[in-house]
Amino acid sequence: MGQKGMNVLEGMKKLLFALGQAEHLLRNVSDPWLLGGSCGLLLQGVPLQKTPRDLDLYADVSGAKEIHDRLSAYSIDEPVDDESGIYRSVLSHYDIHGIIVELVSGFEVIAFDSCYKVEAAFLHSYHAHELVLTDALSSGEQDSPAPVRLKVMPLEHELLFNILRDRPDRYTAIAEELRERKGGVTPAMRDLLARNAISGKVQQKVRDLLLRG
Repeated sequence: MGQKGMNVLEGMKKLLFALGQAEHLLRNVSDPWLLGGSCGLLLQGVPLQKTPRDLDLYADVSGAKEIHDRLSAYSIDEPVDDESGIYRSVLSHYDIHGIIVELVSGFEVIAFDSCYKVEAAFLHSYHAHELVLTDALSSGEQDSPAPVRLKVMPLEHELLFNILRDRPDRYTAIAEELRERKGGVTPAMRDLLARNAISGKVQQKVRDLLLRG
């Protein structure tokens, strides 16, 4: 393995260690959370141009305080309402052994005559992708690792999100993975389109990407 490969592997070990720490602290919280962002994509098999360097956790506003309290030992700021360009959310940040973790609650994207609101509890219950990692992957410290189960934002969310933020490098790769894995417009995508104010143009873009043969 070359130096670049070694660096990628080391970077992923650090991410998985931080993810394992977060999962342990957030186990059995009242309101669910999901892993999203670049790390979530990579763990679901979507190829990325760069190795993820941080973690993005998504939750509903109702669960944000308990999650923040559970992660308070690593907190570097307090939750704050944030409006940045097309995004609306409540953000807070944590440093878990050198990995920055961002908690995003009440996330909304307003773009292309559309408004998409992330419903973390709904996604967690019905459409999230479940991953089973091991403590060996997340911490590298156990000879007989116990499974670590966590839920990841579905690729349908990632596709819609990246269309709305106009990231063809991301949505093209995500759509390809969805086509290979499931084919067509999935029940999860139909739910996202039905539960949000998504313009006809964006809906057509979704269909074009998922039905491309």
